[in-house]
Amino acid sequence: MSDNNFTLRPIELFKVLSDPTRLKIFQILFKKESRCVGELVEILDQPQPTISRHLNHLKELGILSCVRDGTWMWYEVSDDLPEWCQEILDITYEQISTKDIAMPKPG
Repeated sequence: MSDNNFTLRPIELFKVLSDPTRLKIFQILFKKESRCVGELVEILDQPQPTISRHLNHLKELGILSCVRDGTWMWYEVSDDLPEWCQEILDITYEQISTKDIAMPKPG
C-alpha cells in the first residue's frame, strides 16, 4: 500500500513516465510482480544508484509502493492510484512493449 497523502496530477504522471528508464521500470512492475532493486539493475543493465533514484522518484509520486523484507525493499505499482491514472497506465502498458523503449547508455 502506498502512503501518499496527496493527489497525483496528470502533468506529474506524464513527466515521470517520459523518462525511458522510469517507463521501463513501470512496464516491468505493471503486472503487480514485486521486484527488488538488484533484479531491476540486472534486467535494465543500469547502475544501482541510477535505478534507486528512479524508483524513489516513482515512489514519491505514489506510482510505486514498496515493502521492506529484512534488508530487501520490494517495489510494485501502487494499489491505490486514482482511477484516471490507472486507466492511463493500463492503456500505456497495452500500447507499448519494453522492447519499444529506448534505454540510455550507462555512463
